[in-house]
Amino acid sequence: MFLRVWYNIGLGAKMAVIVVIGVVSLVTLFAYLGTAALTESTQRTLQERVILAQTAARHIDYLLASIENSLTDTAAQAEWSDPNQVNALLDRAHARLKFFGAHLFLLDQNRSLIASRPTITDTISFDHFASVTAALDGQPFAVSRYKRPLDSLGTATIAVAPVRDHSNRVIGALVLTIDLAQRENSLFTHPIGLGETGYMDLVDLGGIILASTRAERVEQVSYHGTSLAWMIQNQQQMVSTCYDCHPNPSEPARRDEVLAFAPLERAAWGVTVHQSEEEVFAATRLLQLRIFALLIICIGGALALVYLTTRSVIAPTQDLTRATERIATGDLDTPIRARGRDEIGALAQSFEAMRARLKDSIAEISAWNRELDTRVHERTEECRTAKNELEQLYAELQRKEHARSELLHRVFSAQEEERKRIARELHDETAQVLTGLAYALDHAAEQTTAPEIQALLERMHTLAETALQEIQRIILDLRPTMLDHLGLMPALRWYAQTRLEVQNIQLTVREIGTPRRLPPPVEIALFRVVQEAINNIARHSFARHAHCVFEFDADRVIVRITDDGVGFDPESITRAVNGKRGLGLIGMEERMSAIGGALHLRSTPGAGTGITLIAPTEDDDESQN
Repeated sequence: MFLRVWYNIGLGAKMAVIVVIGVVSLVTLFAYLGTAALTESTQRTLQERVILAQTAARHIDYLLASIENSLTDTAAQAEWSDPNQVNALLDRAHARLKFFGAHLFLLDQNRSLIASRPTITDTISFDHFASVTAALDGQPFAVSRYKRPLDSLGTATIAVAPVRDHSNRVIGALVLTIDLAQRENSLFTHPIGLGETGYMDLVDLGGIILASTRAERVEQVSYHGTSLAWMIQNQQQMVSTCYDCHPNPSEPARRDEVLAFAPLERAAWGVTVHQSEEEVFAATRLLQLRIFALLIICIGGALALVYLTTRSVIAPTQDLTRATERIATGDLDTPIRARGRDEIGALAQSFEAMRARLKDSIAEISAWNRELDTRVHERTEECRTAKNELEQLYAELQRKEHARSELLHRVFSAQEEERKRIARELHDETAQVLTGLAYALDHAAEQTTAPEIQALLERMHTLAETALQEIQRIILDLRPTMLDHLGLMPALRWYAQTRLEVQNIQLTVREIGTPRRLPPPVEIALFRVVQEAINNIARHSFARHAHCVFEFDADRVIVRITDDGVGFDPESITRAVNGKRGLGLIGMEERMSAIGGALHLRSTPGAGTGITLIAPTEDDDESQN
């Protein structure tokens, strides 16, 4: 398909396609390399955001580790069980931990406040903090997952360590409110690598911002609280773009951002780094702009190259094409002029020589065409005559075939009439004579007392009865009365049973559809054909089982007769030299043909025989009338 289209386009288009394909291939290769570099630059830029978030998260983990070490060391001192030393211990602990948090509390086992630094007179409740419960249950150190309300102190995040006595029994807890947003924490006060639009947040499991490079965001709810909570719980880091996901009424023009996230290991918190997409991908977009500019320059150069090639090469070719088109339209008088000695000029000279020879050839061909027209006209007349003769022969053949069918129908009708006449004569004359003879022999046997004569008369009576039974069988074979009185189905059933049961052949008869009376010619033809098939089964098949199926349709009846006998080769029947074998089969086919039906034979040596009869439910004569 491609080659066909390629051969059908013009030379100029081909050259343009070749040049454009070459240039586009180079541009595509360059674009691929540029895109790969662009993608790598983009991925590197995004990875830098993740590394920045990871670095911040590790730093906060370090701070939490420091808080844990300081708080657990302070809480591990056994002097906490001495009430006289509690204030001194609390002062030293607060001086040590004030860099990490603003308030330090000492609680008893019931979460009641014992002392605090700085001292607070208000009632403070830690019931909402699960980390306090965990520490009182013996956990060495715990940090709250969420920022919770702490009465007059507002909301707070706490770190807790259990306080034990000399017997290592938990007698209370040391609680520190963590404030990572204070000025001493340079991570959020003096961030590095965030650019002009970037900012960094520390969020807890509930999405509350614990610390931020933008002080106004502290204690606000992050826009991605649900997603961040899932990543904190599953320790997943990520980087992605965020489109219009920060609804802020104070900012009418919202900018798309790049969001990087890294979870902490020591607390259920995470660090998010936000930066405008425009600033993050500034270098990448500059590279993209340069690639597009180079692509436009390459396409313009390709178009200029195609134009110059067309002007220098295609124009002479088009002149030559127009000359050949004139020749194609029949203008053989206008000569073709060669404008140069290059390949196109040589081609023009060849076309000129061809034009001259073609002109001479056309004149010669015209003469031959006139002669050919004369011969074609003569042959056409001969074919027309032959066609008329064939039509006459075909009409004669149809007439003779119709006459043959009519004659065959009359022969079968005459045969049936003759059978009826013979059966009637046998019944009215011969059968009556044999019946009278049997009665006479019985009477004679009663009149005599001689044993020899009685035995002779009994043998004669037996012979007379046997002859009478044979005469009755012949009468039934010639014309069964059941066919006239009860119809086709009962007659065939009776004949098949009486003929096959004496041969110990089990017969199965099945009916499909609703049986009904058929026209007499159809019933007689089907009866004779089935009769012949049953006789063949009884005489030649050596079968043990036979099946007969009658199927009645709306406009036809189908009879299928099968046996499990020895079978035969149908071809051997048709190839018989003496011509006597197969006469029964030929007669069956002729009978079916006479009523407009068909016979299909299937047989294989050793595999039984099957015959299918298809007959119309109306006689041909009735349907034609």
